[in-house]
Amino acid sequence: MTSMSDDSQNAALHLEGRTVGEGWVVGPRNKPHQDATGGYFSITYPVARRDGAQGFLKVLNLAKAFDSDYFIDELNWLTAEYVAERDLCILCGEQRLSRVVTAIDHGQFQLSGFLMAPISYIIFELATHDVRVAMSTSQRLDATLQLHYLHNLATGVAQLHARRIAHQDLKPSNFLVFPADATGKEVGKIGDLGRAFRSGSASPHDTMEIPGDHIYAPPEQLYRHTYADEATRRYAADLYQVGSIATFLITGTTMNAHLAAHIPEPLHWNVYGDTYQEAIPYLDHAFGATLESLSLPFSDQLNQRFRQVLRYLCEPDAERRGHPAARRSRHGSPYRLERIVSELDLIARRAALEVRDAS
Repeated sequence: MTSMSDDSQNAALHLEGRTVGEGWVVGPRNKPHQDATGGYFSITYPVARRDGAQGFLKVLNLAKAFDSDYFIDELNWLTAEYVAERDLCILCGEQRLSRVVTAIDHGQFQLSGFLMAPISYIIFELATHDVRVAMSTSQRLDATLQLHYLHNLATGVAQLHARRIAHQDLKPSNFLVFPADATGKEVGKIGDLGRAFRSGSASPHDTMEIPGDHIYAPPEQLYRHTYADEATRRYAADLYQVGSIATFLITGTTMNAHLAAHIPEPLHWNVYGDTYQEAIPYLDHAFGATLESLSLPFSDQLNQRFRQVLRYLCEPDAERRGHPAARRSRHGSPYRLERIVSELDLIARRAALEVRDAS
């Protein structure tokens, strides 16, 4: 008897050369990046059309459900995840979010000759690479380009939050780089909404303590603390992840790794057993030590401004996270990113002037 987890019976693994959707011809299956995390339940391919358009095909890998003892529940969960991501991608495309990757086709079809034949797919606009590749192919990214990427990242998150969407899994592999736009600069966009939360719309990840990658998760999630307030639980977590990506881009190390280096071992999130509120004073001390110890490539003045941005984004107590002006406002969310987007733009412009004046 053929096993349901037999790769030869999984249609999702055998799409090369086939045509899907609106004339997209499927290329060779992508191999996961050596540093990749997540993506366990999906398979990806490059696709192209005769008119020269190129895309990125993401296929739901239903075979993984059969590896579980609860495959019916797993199958339902995977399907719900696909539907949630598809609907969010459609919404973002309709809203024309300039710093969020858009879906350009989606659908479902059957393939004969396979036991696992239903194919649910989404085709996205094709990026050049993700920001990890940009870092690995350069000894050190130019500071002005780093800041340009970070401005794009914060802008994309602000666009999502304005539509009451929290990404929840922001990390370098989900921050994609696209070819240069009219300004001559490469464009960074947020991808992979598979773990996203949308207010008022149910998602299979809504009950998860840590919906995203642990490496970039905010400390309240690592300590298994759940804030009762939805905005704090969702949007403030995104802010922390933006700050951690910023730290990674500039220093090559995540904010969590920096914090862990300054936290006494008994207080580390992997072993600490008391409440998160009792851990916050120690995290505050570790956070302050981290900010002071960061080696930043800017002038002293810009270094101070950048550290302040990180303080707004990565404050350990999520209820104090965010720009003070947003927190003081009686209108809108205290986690609004517009002020931080403006501050990153200002830092980027001044850094560019410093580079020009030094040349």
